[in-house]
Amino acid sequence: MMGRELMWSALQWPATEHLILRAGGDGVVADGVIVALDGRPTRVAYRIEADAGWAVRRLTLATNGEPDLVLERRDGDRWYDGDGAERADLAGCVEVDVALTPFTNTLPIRRLGLAVGEASEDLRIIYVQVDRGLTSDAVNQRYVRLADDVYRYSSGEFTADLTVDADGFVVDYPDLWRRIA
Repeated sequence: MMGRELMWSALQWPATEHLILRAGGDGVVADGVIVALDGRPTRVAYRIEADAGWAVRRLTLATNGEPDLVLERRDGDRWYDGDGAERADLAGCVEVDVALTPFTNTLPIRRLGLAVGEASEDLRIIYVQVDRGLTSDAVNQRYVRLADDVYRYSSGEFTADLTVDADGFVVDYPDLWRRIA
């Protein structure tokens, strides 16, 4: 059983994130809280449940204490919202990427287990934008392992070289996040 407690600090706006992670043979559970000041104080809490191979099964996200978004993967790679309605637009996605946290980059890094120099195929990932009314859309992302501790992440025109620790958790997300604990 792996247990980790991590914190990140945003580099371009006032925000911090605290994450408690438990991983074992029965799966992975990540409980995170992001507190940010973007015009007004905002608290975003999320819980991600994944299988033992780090493929996401469920995302629950709440802003300012109210559950706002629930997505669950079942029946293979079919996604459903909190009311049980199928989200056909998200079919085939395995990971989620919550825009306000560097943790969600760890999900494909751990699941793929790339060797140095190896690149992923384009991954179809659910991208959740907190600042745009919790929109959730499928996007393509790609990871290339450049070194033992560096992955190049790209999505559309955006590219960043992420420094990670031995467990694949982001240490430095250039210009956006830095791990502080």
